[in-house]
Amino acid sequence: MISLDAMPHRSFGILFIAIALQMTAAPRPRAGMQTVVPIEVTGPIVNPYAGWGIWVGPRDWEFKNFNVADNTTAYPDNAALFSWVMVDWNWSDIEKQEGKYDWSEFDQVLTYWISRHKQFVVRFWVTDDAGWNGDPGTNPIPDWLWSKGLKFRVYKGNGGAEKREPDYLDPSYQRVYVPALQKLLNSFAARYDKPGTPVELLQVMGYGHWADFATWYSHYPFPTPKAQHDLLAQLMQLYIDTFHHIRLFEFAGTDWNKEQFKSPQDQIYIKALDVALANKFALIWTGFIDGVGGWDRDLMNRYWKDHPVIAEDNWDYLEIKDQGTHGTLDENLDLMLEYHANLAHYYVRSTTYARAMKEDKAHFERGVGKGGLGYRLAPTSLSWKTELPAGDLLAMKQHWVNRNVGNLSELHWLKIYLTGENGVEKFSEMDTSFDPRSWVKGTEYEHTSVFHLPKQLAPGDYDVRIALADQAGKPQINLPIRGGDKDKRYKVGTIHIVAARVQKACDSAFCPGPTQ
Repeated sequence: MISLDAMPHRSFGILFIAIALQMTAAPRPRAGMQTVVPIEVTGPIVNPYAGWGIWVGPRDWEFKNFNVADNTTAYPDNAALFSWVMVDWNWSDIEKQEGKYDWSEFDQVLTYWISRHKQFVVRFWVTDDAGWNGDPGTNPIPDWLWSKGLKFRVYKGNGGAEKREPDYLDPSYQRVYVPALQKLLNSFAARYDKPGTPVELLQVMGYGHWADFATWYSHYPFPTPKAQHDLLAQLMQLYIDTFHHIRLFEFAGTDWNKEQFKSPQDQIYIKALDVALANKFALIWTGFIDGVGGWDRDLMNRYWKDHPVIAEDNWDYLEIKDQGTHGTLDENLDLMLEYHANLAHYYVRSTTYARAMKEDKAHFERGVGKGGLGYRLAPTSLSWKTELPAGDLLAMKQHWVNRNVGNLSELHWLKIYLTGENGVEKFSEMDTSFDPRSWVKGTEYEHTSVFHLPKQLAPGDYDVRIALADQAGKPQINLPIRGGDKDKRYKVGTIHIVAARVQKACDSAFCPGPTQ
């Protein structure tokens, strides 16, 4: 080790100058830090993985003969307040003959709404339809399955008509039904289970009436809770093994045999929700406002932060509006918000949509406004240096809040842009440590992002823009602040870039080694 005290004063001066030359290769920033407080907006904001859904599908009781137009062009506009579409589709309409899948009408419906920037929540009705209030319902199971030997039980449905359901514990269910269902799901997966799929969620089905994992009217007699659990768990595993990009969801309520549900744990076990929870399923509760109860709220309070909640009203919009027997619209929405719902829908379809927008647009705006459904992520302050040399680190300290009752269920990263004239991108980078999925209402979140400016970045003034982008780097989230552009990038301030620091030569033993 060399002692500075032992060095000649002239040598010490030379060493000091050499080090100083290295430390002052670029001018100091002309100003220090700047803090920006974005201006928040309070109006409705529509985002993916959140908000209201409209409804399409052939089982609409007003459309005895399904046609694509009723579920696409019959809507008078692009449903701007709705971010997703509930698609109910019968197996018997896809595979009328064994092994021959007809996706033409299904694809037409999805293509129409994809062009209008909607996501999809899909339910394939693959067991039975108990009808509704005098309507006999449809027959979701293709006739050829019965002809192949699938055994069934007959019961009287809600609509009053005799219905058939598979005999779930008969050997023919495993021999005939399950392999055929697997092939149907494989056909769908080949079309839509891909990165960037527009299908946000797919419900696990294969047992029960309608879209519920429950036999409300037939009272299917499982001999033990374990027998019911094992059958439903098998169906869940079939879907889990088939789909790798589409998130799955399941009905989280009870079944007809409510006397067996003596605790929340019973509900989790009997309905095989242990499998659903272990695999990050979303959870749907149907029957808002008069159908939820029992252990439902307990389960919601336990799991909503990690499992997106879908709140489905059993009733048509006009039934709530005109009959008044299922609470008011606002009472329904209030309960949906108490359930931390990310997604919600009434049965709003093309024949009722126009009236809903004319008479109750403010109600739907409230659902996607401040304090509404899903998430609403707002940066409340952003701080960074006013000037930096190219090649340096740009540290941005942030404070965020979530204004709404749910959360952002899919990972999105903070992306920064430095843009020139007319918003032309000159630099961008994503902070992959930024993860807002756990952010809930009522908490402020602090995060510092560090970005790496390239040395070749030209000196000059740049606009600073931020976005919440998917893992492919595409901005997807509308923020409730001013300054957004058509690409969902938000101008939050400016920065001055100066020339990159220059490494000076050094002959002293005290010079640092080469930078990596």
